[in-house]
Amino acid sequence: MVPTNPYGHVNEDLSTVANEARRKRRRRCLMSIVIIAGFVAGLIFLLSITAGRFRTPKFRVRSATFQTFNVANSTANPSFDIEMNTEFGIKNTNFRRFWYRSTTVDFYYREQKIGEGFVWNERVKVRDTRKFTVPVSLSSMNVTSSSELRSDLNAGVLPLRSRSRLTGKFKILFVFRKYKHVNMDCTMEIVSASRVLRNISCR
Repeated sequence: MVPTNPYGHVNEDLSTVANEARRKRRRRCLMSIVIIAGFVAGLIFLLSITAGRFRTPKFRVRSATFQTFNVANSTANPSFDIEMNTEFGIKNTNFRRFWYRSTTVDFYYREQKIGEGFVWNERVKVRDTRKFTVPVSLSSMNVTSSSELRSDLNAGVLPLRSRSRLTGKFKILFVFRKYKHVNMDCTMEIVSASRVLRNISCR
């Protein structure tokens, strides 16, 4: 008579339970992966929508004071040599900080470049305006039309234009970046009699 294992059915039951436990662990692992993948996909989608709603900051000339102010309105050689402390402003209306790179602001008299100012890289706080002053030297050395310059100096009003392009970024969760390019285009006038910068208009 062949001996039988009285615990055979127990071993089979344990094997069935172990297999079922492994299947449950695999299902839980698979569900976890699906949930995490869905969460990450939803987060990326939400961030892409939110990032697209960032408003472009505004970069403008605000005011100016003068140090050197030499204006010569001679008939033969009208000229000017002006040192202007120019106050700029970068307005950030977003709910994230704006980091911007260094750039140059060019100043023109009737489309002829007469000076420039250098802006260092910095950041603008959330929903804030960063104001800073930059020295700018304006010279008529490169002005080719003496007749227009003579006429403007006689009138006591020197028309100017400032142009610049500022590149910056917003950081999202320390991983994503949203870049913005800010263009400055401002017109203004220097009144020689009162040494005042007036009629500043930016777009």
